[in-house]
Order: sequence, then C-alpha cells, then structure tokens
Amino acid sequence: MDTNYKKQMQRRYVTGLLMTFGLLAVLSVMMFSSGLIAAEKPNSSNQTLNNHSINNLSENHSTDNQSVNNQNKTFILVRHAEKQTGKDPILTQDGTQRANRLANMLSSVPLTAIYSTNYQRTQLTALPTSELVAVNITDYNPSQLSSFAEKLKSSPHSHSLIVGHSNTTPELVSLLGGDAGTEINEKSEFGRVYILTSKDGDMSTLVLHY
Repeated sequence: MDTNYKKQMQRRYVTGLLMTFGLLAVLSVMMFSSGLIAAEKPNSSNQTLNNHSINNLSENHSTDNQSVNNQNKTFILVRHAEKQTGKDPILTQDGTQRANRLANMLSSVPLTAIYSTNYQRTQLTALPTSELVAVNITDYNPSQLSSFAEKLKSSPHSHSLIVGHSNTTPELVSLLGGDAGTEINEKSEFGRVYILTSKDGDMSTLVLHY
C-alpha cells in the first residue's frame, strides 16, 4: 500500500511540474506577442513628438546664412499654456507643467530664436524653454502679424519658437505658408504644436499635441 501511494504521489508531482512549465511557456509566448504589438503602436502623440518629429528637426539646419534665408527654416508655433483668470493672467499649475514639458521636448532642438507676445501667459510659456536653451525671448506685436511673418521669413534664424494665442497662432501659421487646419478651441485646447518646415521653397506642416 505504501509503495503504491508513493508511486501515485510521484506521478502527481511530475504531472504538476509539467503543467506548471506548460503554463509558464504559454504566458511567455503571450507576453512576447503583446510586447511586439505594443512596440508597433506609439503610446501617445507626446512620444511621436519626442522621438520622431522633434529629434528630426535638427536635420533642417545650415550654417550658411544665405541658404537659411532662402530655403531651410523651421518654425515651431504653440499657443500659451493654461492660464488663470483676470487681466493679463499668469499660468495655472497645469499651465506651468505644460510649459516645462514643452521645454523638455525642445531641449534637443537647435533653437536660435524665441518669440512671444508681451503677455504674462505667453512669456511664462516660453520662459522654461528660453532658460533651458539659453536663448532670450523677443517680443512681437500680435496685431501686426503680417509684418512679423515677413520678418520671420527673412531672418537668419534656422529654428524659431513662436508662442502666441488661440486666434493669432493659426493666423500666423497661414501667413508663413503653412496649413493652420481647424480653429483652436479657446477654452480647452492648449497643447497643439505646429511644426512648419521650409525647404527648397516648399513649406510643410506637421500638427502634433503635447
């Protein structure tokens, strides 16, 4: 009786081990397959902005001023981040976080110019980037966008960040020759990024969110 009992226990032990190894193998295959699927899909538009579009901006760079003036320029246009209420308000906590996030995403871009309207919400949106890349903020008048667009087109700067407002940013995009797309929702949309790239006389537009 004892011998038979021991044999039964041994068979059960072996069977249990086989089932355990089989289950582990199945789980491993499932995890590997999930990893492949996840690798094929970007996690968010922020990842696209960081890993693809922003990193590739440095390719549109030239030390030849004449070439820059006529051909190769990159304009990055954003609306100010979330703001508080009142006259000439500052940013909210969410807005400050967004401004810092923008700076981190643009840290690898060879910015040579940063422009902002003379309001606290736009200046504070541009400030983290200005401090990180050590480029001063230059004011521009949002009521004179046509002349400002011409100034940008003829400037020697190859990579410029322009911070504006929900109504002025799309208008400036159009004046620069880009595709502004739909209107920016004044109440709720703060993360749209326009990347305009001028090369060989052609202007391309990439719209992302951060």
